Amino acid sequence: MADLRLIAPSVKPRLSIGDQIKLIGIALFVAPYSFALALARLLLYAFQNELDLRYYAVCAVFRTVFGTLGGFYAQTIFPSTEEAYRAWVRQKERLAKDPALKERLRCDIQPLDNGHSSILWVGNRHKARKIVLYLHGGGFELPSIAGHFECVWNSYVLSGVESETEVAVAFLQYSLAPTWRAPVQLRQAAAALSEILDAGFSAKDIIVGGDSAGGNLTVQLLHHLVDPHAEVARIVLQEPLSAAFLISPWLGKDTSAASFRDNDRYDMISMDILRSLDIVVQPCRDGASTDNKGQDSWAEPFEWNGPWLSKLGSVVGKIYITVGNREILAGQGKLMAKTVTAMQTGVEVTLESNPKAAHDFLVVEGLFGDIGEETIKMKQWFKTALEAN
Repeated sequence: MADLRLIAPSVKPRLSIGDQIKLIGIALFVAPYSFALALARLLLYAFQNELDLRYYAVCAVFRTVFGTLGGFYAQTIFPSTEEAYRAWVRQKERLAKDPALKERLRCDIQPLDNGHSSILWVGNRHKARKIVLYLHGGGFELPSIAGHFECVWNSYVLSGVESETEVAVAFLQYSLAPTWRAPVQLRQAAAALSEILDAGFSAKDIIVGGDSAGGNLTVQLLHHLVDPHAEVARIVLQEPLSAAFLISPWLGKDTSAASFRDNDRYDMISMDILRSLDIVVQPCRDGASTDNKGQDSWAEPFEWNGPWLSKLGSVVGKIYITVGNREILAGQGKLMAKTVTAMQTGVEVTLESNPKAAHDFLVVEGLFGDIGEETIKMKQWFKTALEAN
C-alpha cells in the first residue's frame, strides 16, 4: 500500500474496478435523478421568492455532488485545486487588458516544507504589503473551483488596487478528506501561516479567512494560535493578526438552530449531507501512532468553545462573518458572532446576513464573475481592515 504521506494533494484518487463500476452507476442513474429533483425544487423556490435562478441552480449541482458522489468520487471527476488555479490564471490573464493587472496574474505555486501542500499565489507576493491567507471550502472533501479564485481576486486583490495597497492572496491547497483527515488540514494551514511570517510579513499585515469548511479551518487556526494543538507546530505571534473572515462557516454538529429546519430543502447542503461530512473531519492518524488526547472536536469549534475563545483578542483584531439567511448554517455563523461579542474578547465583530442568499454565495458570485451584494460588502469591510493598519 502506498505511503499516504508521499501523495501530493493534486494527485487524484485511484479507483478500483469495483469503484469505477459504482461511479458509472451513480453517474448514469442516481445523480441525474437526484439532480433533476433538486433543480426543480430549488428553481421553483427561487422563482417563488424572486431569487437569482442561476445561483440556486448552482445549489442544486453541489447538493447533488455532495449527496450522490461524495468527496472520493468527486475528486476523480473534478479538476484538482491546482488544475483549477492554473486554468483560472490562464483565462484571466488572456482577458486582462491592463498591464498592471497582468503582472498580478501569474501562476506562482509555492510548495510548503511538509511536501504535500502548497500556496497558490493570487496577486504579486513580491510587491505585496498585505497578505490574505485563504482557506477554501468544500466540506474538506472537494477541491476549490474557479469561483474561489475569482472571489479572492475581486474581494481582496482588486480592493487593494482600489485602496492603493498591494495585496496578495496565499491560497492554500490542502490535502483532502477522506484520504486525509484532521488535524492534517490544520497542520498545513499553520505551515502556510508560518511561511508567510518567515517571509518577513508582520502579523498585523496578515488577514486569514475562508468559506464553509475553510471558515471552520480558520477558527481551528485561531484556536491553535491561542492554545496550540498537540500535533501541530506551535506559532508564537508578536502581535495579533490584522483580521479574520468567515464566509458561511461550518462550525459544529449542533443542528438545533431554526435555520437548519427552515432551509434544509432549499440550500446547497442539507442536514443529511452535513452529517455525512462530519464523519470525514474526525481525526485519522496519517501514519503516526499517537494518542488522540481529546483533540477530536477541534474541527467542531462549538463543541470545543472553552476558555480559548475568551482569549481570541490576543491573536486577531477583528472578525467579519457573513451568512445567507436562506442557508442551514446561518444560525451557526450568527451564534459565533454573538458568542465572541458577549465574551468581551476585545475583537471587533462584524456580522452580515443576506436575506436572499443560500450557502457560500460569495463564491457563487465569483463563479459567475459577478460583483454582487456579497462581494460588495466583503470589499467594503476589507478596505476598512486595510485602512486600520
